[in-house]
Amino acid sequence: MVIDNSRRNDLLIQKVAYLYHIQSQTQSEIAAAVNVSRATVSRLLSEARMRGVVQIRIGPPVDRLPALEKEVRRRFGLAGCVISMDRPQSIQERAKQLGYVAARHLESTLSGEAQLGVAATRTLAAVASALEPLEASRLTVVDLLACPPRVNRDSDERNHVGEIIARSLGADFSPLPANFVYREAAARDRAMELPEVQAGLERARASDVALLGLGSMQRFDGTGSYSPVSPAALAALGAQGAVGHLCGHFFDANGDEVASELASRIIGIDLAGLLRIPRRVMVVSGSTKVGSLSAAIRGGFVNELVTDESTARELLAVLSR
Repeated sequence: MVIDNSRRNDLLIQKVAYLYHIQSQTQSEIAAAVNVSRATVSRLLSEARMRGVVQIRIGPPVDRLPALEKEVRRRFGLAGCVISMDRPQSIQERAKQLGYVAARHLESTLSGEAQLGVAATRTLAAVASALEPLEASRLTVVDLLACPPRVNRDSDERNHVGEIIARSLGADFSPLPANFVYREAAARDRAMELPEVQAGLERARASDVALLGLGSMQRFDGTGSYSPVSPAALAALGAQGAVGHLCGHFFDANGDEVASELASRIIGIDLAGLLRIPRRVMVVSGSTKVGSLSAAIRGGFVNELVTDESTARELLAVLSR
């Protein structure tokens, strides 16, 4: 009986907190709805904050655009879309805001014993820094792209986004321990024979959710001490019809893969494997990414989009041409 009463009280705390903080009901309205006194509602709200049911987070003001989100979802057949309103600010501030918006979306939609696959990019580094720990997390984070273990904390954090996200969310982390890009295909083939690399790739393909950035044809940084694709090679791929790249693989305006020599030198999930992951959440913004984003949507590589207002409006304009 004691356990039943305790459980009932916990459920009542959650309900009262939801009605007050999410539904914006007054304490008097809540008291009438759940058949308790107003004083009891006030006590339950205080207990909700004390016990962590309600957690206050301070971040930049984020005004979303529900009508525009609905239009982008409808026009592109997306399962989800989150769009933040543009504000006059620097590029760095916009990147930080987008990371904050994406972090809140991710936290609100991750549940159960999900496995989150992360493809490390500059954009996702901003998401990682904005995340807050999940309560009683049963989440596992895995690398979708190979990344060698960190030698020290001073190493480039863009290459270890999966590990940082796992730590931020209080989740288990499962690495794909190898280089993402090799100078020679033979060296990559030898690494592919390692049991830990094969196991890491299997885990990557088994992800429930993929968290992705997106590359344009302006550059390809890779995750190492050198640039694996030169400007001349990018220009050649562009001449073949490539408009963007994702997880090290290039694709054309229809979302079809463009053959690249680089594919024989990288370790990570391929585009076919990516398409088998149920949720594919892409965080992207900027005029230079609109063409590649449009193609990525056509190819089905993204079914949930997190972006800003100007990128979303440019994307719709591309569709209208």
